[in-house]
Amino acid sequence: MSHDFINTGDKDAHSGICDQYGEVVLSQCRACGQAEGDLQPVCPKAKAKRAPAKKHPAITMGCVAAILGVSKSMTRAQVLRQMVREYHGAESEYVPNIAAEYNDLMREPALAAFEDQMRRNVIRVDIAKPLYKWLSSHPMTVKSDKFEGPGLVFLRTPFGQREVGHKSQFKSLDEQPHMYAQMQVEMHLAGCKWGVFFQWAVSAQTAKIVELDEAFVKSSIDQLQAFYDEVYKPETKNKDHLEPLLKNIDNKRTRDALTEYDELAVVITNAKARQDELLEILKKEAKDNSVSFNGRKLLKVTSEGSVSYAQVVKKHLPDLDLSPYRSDPKTSWKLY
Repeated sequence: MSHDFINTGDKDAHSGICDQYGEVVLSQCRACGQAEGDLQPVCPKAKAKRAPAKKHPAITMGCVAAILGVSKSMTRAQVLRQMVREYHGAESEYVPNIAAEYNDLMREPALAAFEDQMRRNVIRVDIAKPLYKWLSSHPMTVKSDKFEGPGLVFLRTPFGQREVGHKSQFKSLDEQPHMYAQMQVEMHLAGCKWGVFFQWAVSAQTAKIVELDEAFVKSSIDQLQAFYDEVYKPETKNKDHLEPLLKNIDNKRTRDALTEYDELAVVITNAKARQDELLEILKKEAKDNSVSFNGRKLLKVTSEGSVSYAQVVKKHLPDLDLSPYRSDPKTSWKLY
């Protein structure tokens, strides 16, 4: 344990260790009083500084759908890695994206539109004693004369539907199980028996009253707690989560290969562009007809559009199991 030395300008910088100008010229520990010449290697009165205890991060509402297996953009494994890294104080791997930026930008206009439509002001709830310490929520609620108790305000500005022109163009809550799961859990945590699912875009908005589904909530809470206690906590000892997702290889051989690869990519792009220009010259000479140039045929070929069988199955046979018809997986490589 090191000494805590008195410095120039400190209130306890007395004349015995200072020169005539008030500058500290002799070292003295303010904890044990030992001065230069008598200082021991270790201060006998210094208090050991303990590292702050690690705190298990709570599950946030944005991770609920992924843990329950209904998220479109995140997996349970990604949530696990994120929480373990947060527990150890590792650098966040979150990468901002245009959808998140859009939601942040449009949240206040959407909230204003909600209050205007409902003729009610929302209440930002600060839950002093949460139902579960391992679940984090910061809900907003609203009161209504038609329903008992406060209702949850579940406000969304879907980036993929930002250009809709009528409320009928929004996806329903039934079509968004990830939203349904999060809303139900958040209603439960806020102590609400009902809530408003509000979707907003610049040219349209829609509101739907949703009731608390207690059976769904109970099942979801059980799954979330099992993930927290049985999956996440034991995994905090797995240091693989602290390693980079991709191993980085940096040597002269790979740097030279990447440089040549990029140079060839430029050559190929330029060559393809020139090839297209030359084909346009030949097409103009042919005057939209199949012809022969010095024995080389230039044929105009028209084919029918292909049928997207995937879209046919999705629309007319949504419950069909396609696994028996799926081919063996193939491996390919792509350099970014």
